Amino acid sequence: MKKLTIYLISLMAITLISANSFAQSDINGKVLYHNKANKPIPAVHLNLIDASGVVVDTTTTLMNGSYSFTNVPYGTYKITASTSIEAGGVTMGDALLMLMHLCNMYSFNPLQALAADVDGDGAITWDDFSTVVIGWFIQGYPFPAGPWIFQDVVFEHTGAKTNVPTMGGSSSGDVNGTFVPATRNLAAIQAIYTEQPVESTFNIEIFAKDVTEVSAMGMVIDYPASMVTINNIHSQVGELNTSVENGQIRLNWIDHSGAMKSLDPNSPVLVINASTNSSYDGSDIRFVINPESHICDFKGEQIDTRYTLPLITMQGSYLASNYPNPFNGYTNITYTIPSDSKVNISLFNQQGQLVKVITDADKSAGTYNIYFNSDGLEAGVYYYTLKASGNKTINETKRMIITR
Repeated sequence: MKKLTIYLISLMAITLISANSFAQSDINGKVLYHNKANKPIPAVHLNLIDASGVVVDTTTTLMNGSYSFTNVPYGTYKITASTSIEAGGVTMGDALLMLMHLCNMYSFNPLQALAADVDGDGAITWDDFSTVVIGWFIQGYPFPAGPWIFQDVVFEHTGAKTNVPTMGGSSSGDVNGTFVPATRNLAAIQAIYTEQPVESTFNIEIFAKDVTEVSAMGMVIDYPASMVTINNIHSQVGELNTSVENGQIRLNWIDHSGAMKSLDPNSPVLVINASTNSSYDGSDIRFVINPESHICDFKGEQIDTRYTLPLITMQGSYLASNYPNPFNGYTNITYTIPSDSKVNISLFNQQGQLVKVITDADKSAGTYNIYFNSDGLEAGVYYYTLKASGNKTINETKRMIITR
């Protein structure tokens, strides 16, 4: 009997040890954008890694950011994450916060620090700041750290349905966590266009309504490069970082003082000086403010902005006023023809008498400049007329004044 008792006790001990060795249950958790409950990150691929570094299971987060590993043996584990969904939310406001952090004016939490380390070297330095401002926004280079960063989670799995601490994730560079995961299209910019007659050289003056103070700005503007040449760009905020390439203007500015810069609401926040080129066909010229564009306050948060800017249009006029006018010597006459045409430009006096044929030739569609010399003509008021016969018949007249 004594031997039987000892046998039963031994058997129970072995069973208990065996049960302990094979104890298992589910692991549950969530992946949230900057640990915000209202910003779950879907379609995140998760690896469950045991203490020896072996991936023992994988899963993917649902639309609400939740995930589950089922029937996992008890032990120590780490979870790593990655995703291929679209990243976003990075603005010059984030760069402003990085600047303030580097100047010991703003502290980052661990997730913000991960997001700010865009070059992925494990430290936040001025290289990260310049990577955001110049390398990424102006030159269009991807972040060396990749588009997404996630906090690894290490934990002890000891009981039924272990709830793992929330895993935080962020788009690289989105220090203030403004992005909403799963967003595919940025909201359209509110822009009002006012018609402005075409000239060979013109200004696109962009006004930012409702904005009186600004700490950072990033603008992306698309324009018809086949018809327009950009001459220069300036802003009342100060010196800009600028890139003009392939029909797109990219520029940014940050107030390095960490303060807010006052704006004059009666002056444009941005002025783009441009010219039509020889390929201009008379169609409207529209500069489009890309949804990436933004203006931020001193906290790095975007300011809701309504923009106004001109739509450059022929408005039925193909012959521009000569410049300078009045003049003595040379003046510039610009005209546009929308299709291949026989072109005649003639000068008349106030009595309607032909004084001079300025040009008479076949021309391809486009914009042309003529440098007209007034030598031999008396001072006074004259009229020059453009006549063109192509797909569209043109007959327009402008006035010039010659001085002596």
